[in-house]
Amino acid sequence: MNLILLIPGNPSVPGIYDPFLDQVVSDLKLDGETIHRVLPHLGQCNQVAVKYKKITVRDVIEDHRQTIRNLISTHSPDKIILIGHSLGSSVTISLYEEFSSVVDKFFILCPFLGPSENNKRYLKLFRNPISRMGMKGITYACLKNDKVSHLFFERWLGRTPFTQHIPREISKPFYIKNFFSLVSTYMEEFQELDLTTKVKAMDKTKSFFVFAPNDYWVPEEAIQALPEQMPFKKCVGISHDFCLRESQYKEVSFAVAKHYTSIIK
Repeated sequence: MNLILLIPGNPSVPGIYDPFLDQVVSDLKLDGETIHRVLPHLGQCNQVAVKYKKITVRDVIEDHRQTIRNLISTHSPDKIILIGHSLGSSVTISLYEEFSSVVDKFFILCPFLGPSENNKRYLKLFRNPISRMGMKGITYACLKNDKVSHLFFERWLGRTPFTQHIPREISKPFYIKNFFSLVSTYMEEFQELDLTTKVKAMDKTKSFFVFAPNDYWVPEEAIQALPEQMPFKKCVGISHDFCLRESQYKEVSFAVAKHYTSIIK
């Protein structure tokens, strides 16, 4: 039995990653039964309305650690593939050392290794309590009216099949609060995580990185941070949020499957 787990970016909106993960399962053509799951971040699953005082990056990592342990224990799979996108890549890299002995392949997509000169100014808005409160208020105001929220997300992300789905999900209880809490910890937490050093310890035979060109969250320096001979692919036709568009997630899935096929031959 195969177990394929995907840790999404932030925010982790249920449903957005399902078509991409279905495509990956189809393209990999693994033998036997395959169970695949998207693992939302702590406080963003919307399955229960739990109010947390504060959520940090380390809280999210620890929650995913426990979830993955439980899934492996429950299913006892023969093959495990762990996929991380954006913040999910940060989590995957952080958990690599613990799970490298049981996970067969790590796919790291648009890896966010920490704040860069591209986005520090934006992240500081979340760190500052006054600007954070203002952004949170604007977000809540947009979500109160369906027409306004759909227009807002269409302007921000473009017209996608998820324009209505996203605001419907993130308007659920405590979602926005938990999202803002998490992002406000990025500046300090990522400095302590030191993911650039952790990437260099990853096994080149077990890991594969995918990058998007001109990525606001992942500068070119991230490619340069990879250890020598680490396999990677820059998919020229994708953006950081590739999972929102069929042509883009198919390109990423094809790159993942092509690499996987090349190493098992």
